[in-house]
This record gives sequence, C-alpha cells and structure tokens, in this order.
Amino acid sequence: MKTDILIIGAGPVGLFTVFEAGLLGLKCTLVDNLDKPGGQCAELYPDKPILIFLECPIKPDKSMLMLF
Repeated sequence: MKTDILIIGAGPVGLFTVFEAGLLGLKCTLVDNLDKPGGQCAELYPDKPILIFLECPIKPDKSMLMLF
C-alpha cells in the first residue's frame, strides 16, 4: 500500500489530519505509541467522552496543501 502522508500521533490533531487528508484523496498511515486513539486527552481523562466537531466551510482540494 502506498502512503502519501505519515502521521505520528493519534490524538485529536492527528485524527483531524487523517480526516482532512482523506477529503483530499491522500492515503495516510497513522502511528501512535498508545493502544487506542485519543492521545493525551484519552489518557488524562479516560472516563470522559471525547467529542470532535468538524466543520469545513469550503470543499478542500490538493491545491490547499500549498498553504501549509
């Protein structure tokens, strides 16, 4: 399997990055040293649910990668 992006960390930012990359049609590999996603939020507050709200007012495309 070809990987376009390697994302290190399955916390909120890493998960959001995978989501955005998927919208752009990019293949991701996500790695983390923990056994479940959520990062430090999940480790520090294991009894609290993690709610992630995603909003994108415009449809992203590959040209947006040049912004970063």
